[in-house]
Amino acid sequence: MTRTSTDRWSAEGGRDGDPLDEADLRLRQRRRFVAVVAVLAVVCGLFGVLTHLQGPKLTDVQVDASAVVERSGQQLRLFSNQALAHVDPDQVVVSPAAPFTVQTSGDVVSVQFTDRLRYDTDYRVSVSGVSSIYQRQTSDLEARFSTEQAVTWRIVHGRDGAEDSLEQADLKGGAERRTVWSAPRIQAYEVFDSAVAVLTDDGEQSTLSLVSLDGVAAETLPLPDGPGLVTQLGADRATTTLAFSWQPEGSEQETLYTLPLQGQRAVAPVTSIAGEPLTVLDWQFVPGLDSVVAQATDEQVTLFDLSGAAPPRPLGTFVALQGVSLDGRGIVAATALQAFRVDLSTGEQTPIPFSAVEGQTPFRGDLVAVGATEYVQQVALPTDGGTSFSSLIVLDDEQEARVVFRPPSGSSEIEGFSVSPNGQFLAVETATATSPTDYTYTIDPTPAEVTTTVVDLASGAVVASFLGHAASW
Repeated sequence: MTRTSTDRWSAEGGRDGDPLDEADLRLRQRRRFVAVVAVLAVVCGLFGVLTHLQGPKLTDVQVDASAVVERSGQQLRLFSNQALAHVDPDQVVVSPAAPFTVQTSGDVVSVQFTDRLRYDTDYRVSVSGVSSIYQRQTSDLEARFSTEQAVTWRIVHGRDGAEDSLEQADLKGGAERRTVWSAPRIQAYEVFDSAVAVLTDDGEQSTLSLVSLDGVAAETLPLPDGPGLVTQLGADRATTTLAFSWQPEGSEQETLYTLPLQGQRAVAPVTSIAGEPLTVLDWQFVPGLDSVVAQATDEQVTLFDLSGAAPPRPLGTFVALQGVSLDGRGIVAATALQAFRVDLSTGEQTPIPFSAVEGQTPFRGDLVAVGATEYVQQVALPTDGGTSFSSLIVLDDEQEARVVFRPPSGSSEIEGFSVSPNGQFLAVETATATSPTDYTYTIDPTPAEVTTTVVDLASGAVVASFLGHAASW
């Protein structure tokens, strides 16, 4: 019988009748495997070469769009598919412009924002001329992100015996406000990430409550033993620490206490350099630090590290503590003759050269330091030959004072103001001179009907207006 072609590849023999033993089969299989691996290696190598010839590519971006408006020093991290060579600051552009520093580590470029960013803003960060540590082929990396919209809180006094309300609303579309908590005589509040501390009193005894943001749950927080009133309330959101001034019943002195919301929630007095409970005239938290700046009853202003890591640091004697700068680097304090910017790291005192307002020397009131040489301040200008005064809010850069808010009518009076933590918005409280005021409130007695107007400091444009006072962000 004649053999077919398939017979020649039978198990009994190879082509043309040559025997194909097991060793030959393994050798042929090995050759085929090596050929396949070689082809794959060449393909992968070609892809690798092409990748390196194209320069680094962006693989991921990380940024907390909420934290960048709440706290300074937040980072945008750009991840690459290659280990990167050093990136210089002049290779980075942030738009809209914002001060930053840059670091390179492995396959990551970290852009750290020096200050808080603006609310509800689209940001673009581009890094040009990026190369790997292995070769010089460059490429550009770009990240885009949007910051969160501002959310405002406010106290609204009840009418005709009704309870006061603590309300929350988006800055834009603020008509859709939400009542988080209602109670008689709300004095002050401090907002945290998942709860809000609300202070109330009956004129003789204070109550401090921690309320969930949905208003469903409330917990009574401890206060010092015995009857008394909280006369000032503040908080550091990053460390979830409350601080307050406590005035015992029958005393004229106020002692500064802290209440951490983590752990056992134990109330403790801040101690002076001499180790005694600190009695205060005024105090404020330092943004971004677990510290307070306090003015004692002897008018000595001191920086206190609440963590205990550093001893108290005296900053000088002043008749008024006018505020801590938004960036947390300094304070503004005044003697009887001069206002000073005091650097918290060095203690250096720099006189503040305030500018004229509309060609006049104004009477100066409360101020907020929004930058190294920028101040928002309430001023009063004499009118009608000095027989009356007009109250304004100005932005002073030590070269020029620009009016950023003027009451809408002659019957409106400025009751107070605040600046958003990132220095973007000014909230001004106004009321008519005829609106009645309940002066039995312990903290910040205000007229029954207060309107808060929110202004963009850069443009001067009004962005919101609502009933209520004590605006917070």
